[in-house]
Amino acid sequence: MKIERALVGLLNNPVVPAVVAHAPDLVEYIDVIPDRLWYDFEFGEAGGRRFRRVTGAIEELKQCAAGRVLGGHCIGLSLPSAIPLDLAMAEEVALLARELEFQWFSEHLSMFLVAHGSVPNAQAGLGLPVAFDEESFEIIRRKLVILKPMLGCRMLMENTAVFTPVPDSDMSEPQFLNRLYSEADCGTLLDLHNLYVGQQNGVLSSRQYLEEINPACVEEIHIAGGDELAGFYTDSHSGLTPPEVWEWAYEFGPRFENLRAIVFEFHESYFEKLGMQGIVEELERMHQLADRLASRTQSRVA
Repeated sequence: MKIERALVGLLNNPVVPAVVAHAPDLVEYIDVIPDRLWYDFEFGEAGGRRFRRVTGAIEELKQCAAGRVLGGHCIGLSLPSAIPLDLAMAEEVALLARELEFQWFSEHLSMFLVAHGSVPNAQAGLGLPVAFDEESFEIIRRKLVILKPMLGCRMLMENTAVFTPVPDSDMSEPQFLNRLYSEADCGTLLDLHNLYVGQQNGVLSSRQYLEEINPACVEEIHIAGGDELAGFYTDSHSGLTPPEVWEWAYEFGPRFENLRAIVFEFHESYFEKLGMQGIVEELERMHQLADRLASRTQSRVA
């Protein structure tokens, strides 16, 4: 799907339909989290069905999505985990991708599932960091080979929010994402707030990261706000986007010629704190950014 100007959108949550109803012209794209649209009875349920959809959630999303572009943004597949791909979940995701006509699909470059004793895929409760080495690359590459034809759309991987240095990595994260792009035909969802998290926690230099990543990789940008917890800055999706994140978007954004969407992430539990007006103003700033990036890209091409 060719995008002439990056679409402006939101990560879906139960509050998003109200935002769309309030400011329909400001929301062009919705990132859909499949994991939140069903209950997963992994160890069986009376009747033998593993997945049961949340009553009314998909129907409400379809109404909200009319005239808008949808993409998928998953957590549960946990592609970097050294365990087999959950084919039953992948098939459920693929079914939803076709039904909702996802134009592209993203996963996280972190582990949410880990092997633990007799449980083959226990939830970690937090995205665990990955060692960027050949073994991790091959784990993800092999799973992408299986997953991409199932989904039938473009695949992206999102950079991680890190809190401490990750030892024993042979590559930096941008180098790893560059290889996924060149060798596995997988783009990058660049979460600028995740870079801010790493910088605030003293783990990385955001500018160095942005200089190192191949601009052609970047096909979607996420922005968000966070807060402090136990001495760490977290990606809690609890606030508006910090000024430095906006600065990086304006400075480095014009390099991203394949950019499809700019997405603001907020958790519904912080809606009262952010307020409808706060979210609307964030969307308006995103439209200004999208217009600026489009004009600079067109000027460079001309």
